[in-house]
Amino acid sequence: HQDTTSGWEHDALGKLYGELAEFKDDIPEKIMGYMGGKRIGGLKREQIPAYTGKESSVKLSEDIVSFAKSLEEWAEEKEYCDISNIAQSLSGLGAKTLYRLTLK
Repeated sequence: HQDTTSGWEHDALGKLYGELAEFKDDIPEKIMGYMGGKRIGGLKREQIPAYTGKESSVKLSEDIVSFAKSLEEWAEEKEYCDISNIAQSLSGLGAKTLYRLTLK
């Protein structure tokens, strides 16, 4: 977000990154709680794409919304109610950032 040239984009991404930090621990800790304390163990991590270029902020926000939808569907299948709620909040954060990126 330090590479942005727009004040609004810089502000929108700064808020996004600040709010994302809350999800980083909340999601796995609650999943492990739903699993009775069982540790998640080695997760298959997908490589994070390089978000560069003019539309990278929009693409990042869209990817967050897409991930949140997948997480919500998975959580509902497992009946992990709060994970579903968190996924909805994460989707809302992505959507709010998409809106903020339209401001000039």
